Amino acid sequence: MTTHNGAAVLLIEDGREFDAEAHLAKDQAGNWGGTLTFHDVPLIPVLLNVRDGHVLVDGNPGEFVRQDTSDWTATAGGPLTVRITGSGQAPF
Repeated sequence: MTTHNGAAVLLIEDGREFDAEAHLAKDQAGNWGGTLTFHDVPLIPVLLNVRDGHVLVDGNPGEFVRQDTSDWTATAGGPLTVRITGSGQAPF
């Protein structure tokens, strides 16, 4: 299993970019996914309904889907964490 625990950038359809903390893993079959955590609290409303996009890890792009937009966790003044499932080659 290969993992990436560190910085990433979320790219959404309208071209905006969001800094994230990524905890991603890839299994032997090449399937990958994990969580993205966002610490910029004012952006949380924008990110709640993101269903797909691209994530950059060290400049390498990977496509993802977010099958359940109710999966987010957030606390008042705290980070937002969402679960993603990779689609295609992993960016790490």
